Amino acid sequence: MQINKENLTIRSARVEDAKVLTDWWNDGNIMAHAGYPKGLNQSIEETIAQIKENEIRLSQRCIIEVNGIRIGELSYGIGDGFAEIGIKICDTSYQNCGIGTKLLNMLIEFLFTDEAINTKVKIEKIILDTNLKNKRAQHVYEKIGFTKLRVNKDAWENQVGEMQSSVDYEMTREQFQKLQSVKFGGSQ
Repeated sequence: MQINKENLTIRSARVEDAKVLTDWWNDGNIMAHAGYPKGLNQSIEETIAQIKENEIRLSQRCIIEVNGIRIGELSYGIGDGFAEIGIKICDTSYQNCGIGTKLLNMLIEFLFTDEAINTKVKIEKIILDTNLKNKRAQHVYEKIGFTKLRVNKDAWENQVGEMQSSVDYEMTREQFQKLQSVKFGGSQ
């Protein structure tokens, strides 16, 4: 899969992306928000095996590029009537400048409108979660139009034994269509 808009690209990860993905996943600074402040300690072979799963599933591990430069990753998993998404901008020089919002909007539109996906499984909602401490992500999700469903207090333990809380979000197909209508000047 590949989505392009202006200077942004979301594309399926390829074997040649394994080194950069492994480097990001093994970096505790990048992975701390996901509960891995020491990184994943993953081998490049394990990463290659995960990338190869892209070939056999609707779900995808993707690379985010700006002007052809890999800056992060994104993933989506398809379930029964829903998609679960995740995004990580790993190059800190690209954080806090609106790119994440644009990328999420590109992915959401793709998931709700792509015929190849929606003929196999009609996606009725998109779900995601984030660490309760990640206020920046929560702001972006709510700005885009996601609804906060719940806070899961002390829901899991991170790699160093600290209890972590998370926030669950969703956007329904109906919410997406209303947002598109407003965006393009239509009325509901």
